[in-house]
Amino acid sequence: MKIATTRFGEIEVDDNKIIAMPDGMLGFADKRFVMLNPEKHAPFCWLQSVETPALSFVVIDARRAFSDYQVALTAEESERLALDRQGEIIVLLVVTLSQDPTKITANLQGPVVLNPARLIAKQVVLEGGKFSARQPLFASQQEPAPAANGG
Repeated sequence: MKIATTRFGEIEVDDNKIIAMPDGMLGFADKRFVMLNPEKHAPFCWLQSVETPALSFVVIDARRAFSDYQVALTAEESERLALDRQGEIIVLLVVTLSQDPTKITANLQGPVVLNPARLIAKQVVLEGGKFSARQPLFASQQEPAPAANGG
């Protein structure tokens, strides 16, 4: 299928690569996204809405940015993601870019958890005030983020 994007123009996307987000991203109604991985922007990716050309989120794999960062899902969140007991997840952090690299931040409080086998994702909110919604991304390489105890 072809989708329109404001950043990358019209692109062809395999229907089997569309990620369902039944609950959407917080504050947005769109429920179908695709992951775009332009090589020149690595390690960043774009979580692009299939329905709204202007709606995309810059994300980064949490393992690349904060090696100690972990998300423990509740039973309800696991069910929403159709995870089995051994189910693999990919945790994505929404990034806020800046011209100044020291001001690029990642949202550790509201990660997007993806079930790559089923292509179902959910943005979860980690409560308890342990994580920042604006964690400096590059400063984190010197100061690891604390591990999460659950959402």
